[in-house]
Amino acid sequence: MAEYKDPINLTKDRALVARSEKVCARANHLTYFPLVVDSYKGAVITDVDGNEYIDFLASASSMNLGGSHPAILKACREQLEKVTQYSAVYTYNEPNIRYAEKLASIYPGGGPAKVCYGNCGSDCNDAAIKFARGFTGRTKIISFNNAYHGNTFGSSSMTHVTHRMHRHMGPFLPEMYSFPFSDCAHCMFDKDRETCSAECLRPIEQAFATSLDPEEVAAVIIEPVQGDGGIIAAHPLFLEKLYKLCQDNGILFIVEEVQQGLGRTGKWFSIDNYGIVPDGIIMGKSVGAGFPLGVFMARPEIMDCLPEIAHGFTLSGNSMSCAAGAAAFDVLAEPGFFDEVNRKGRKIKDGFAKLADKYGIISDIRGWGMSIGVEIVKDLETKEPDVTGVAKMCYRAFEKGLVMISLAGNVFRVQPPLVITDEQIDRAMEIIDETMDEYKKGEISDEVLSNVAGW
Repeated sequence: MAEYKDPINLTKDRALVARSEKVCARANHLTYFPLVVDSYKGAVITDVDGNEYIDFLASASSMNLGGSHPAILKACREQLEKVTQYSAVYTYNEPNIRYAEKLASIYPGGGPAKVCYGNCGSDCNDAAIKFARGFTGRTKIISFNNAYHGNTFGSSSMTHVTHRMHRHMGPFLPEMYSFPFSDCAHCMFDKDRETCSAECLRPIEQAFATSLDPEEVAAVIIEPVQGDGGIIAAHPLFLEKLYKLCQDNGILFIVEEVQQGLGRTGKWFSIDNYGIVPDGIIMGKSVGAGFPLGVFMARPEIMDCLPEIAHGFTLSGNSMSCAAGAAAFDVLAEPGFFDEVNRKGRKIKDGFAKLADKYGIISDIRGWGMSIGVEIVKDLETKEPDVTGVAKMCYRAFEKGLVMISLAGNVFRVQPPLVITDEQIDRAMEIIDETMDEYKKGEISDEVLSNVAGW
């Protein structure tokens, strides 16, 4: 494929990318464009060549308050003057305790909860497995097709979004079972969302009746809204019936909120949109407000089942990460903050609805708050996924000043910082409009694909 000529100045960006390719493993990266971030403020990224981009990614939803938020900077400066970290495995620190208190205060249903800190969402998925097995005395874990839980061996064992995360790396953890998820946009039973009876739960029910003893299942671990699988919210009836199935069989119901938690869906957790009180919650990404941090939070009796150091790491729950996270928490807790998240989310979805009418390539616009998936197809009748088209449009949008990537092959991932302004949303939608117009006219060269790996 011919070398692509940049319409914007990416000289320094490409030079640094070339240096990276010489010394950094490709297993550590998933490229969409040669963007080298130099600075980040609010919802605007500036690269090393001085180009500015509106952010529709929020650092993979790990920067829910965007870049350089004043409250987080203030907390970090104050903590930096004291101590960055001293291992919370052997000592205690006040930000660690204060942040745990804040997180426990928003546990769904208002019940008591305890926190176990990790370094990221992946290892806290591992924590969920450990605590579930320890508490129940059972070994089997159920997760779901198309799920993404992380890259440690435990979390990878539950991840089924791409075989690239499994190839040449097995065997993975035993006693892990995967079942179909409730994907209403692509219902395997050809049911209508409004009239279905959660037929997608049948494979689990059948397995329980024939081959998978429910009395040996420790936990169901589920993303109420699948993130990297395509921003797919489970049907309420599916979750309701699954939750009851767990309760009836003594199985822990644990929700994975790494990507969707802490305001992303317009509530503290995506499970809050369903009114279900889980047995445990897994957090990562934005829980550290830009610093490495993970959390598994559950009822006290579950958290008390394992002994000292069963899930401890030298840097987990460190002072800097917890100080930043606690400061971000206070911003999210401000009156009306989630109302604004939902309002801006509706504004974005309305913008995509207009583009759907205009271009005829959008088959579905889904999600809550500012976690939105926009599915792109070649034809609305056949709904054939347009994977190449999405890759081209993401790259052209980048060239025009918008950072947006794809998920599940043909789904735009739209997850801006929750503090994005209306003016920035308007400009972003203008860029997407221009990009779709150029794509429909065949004006985006295949050569841009040389820059894209993607999901």
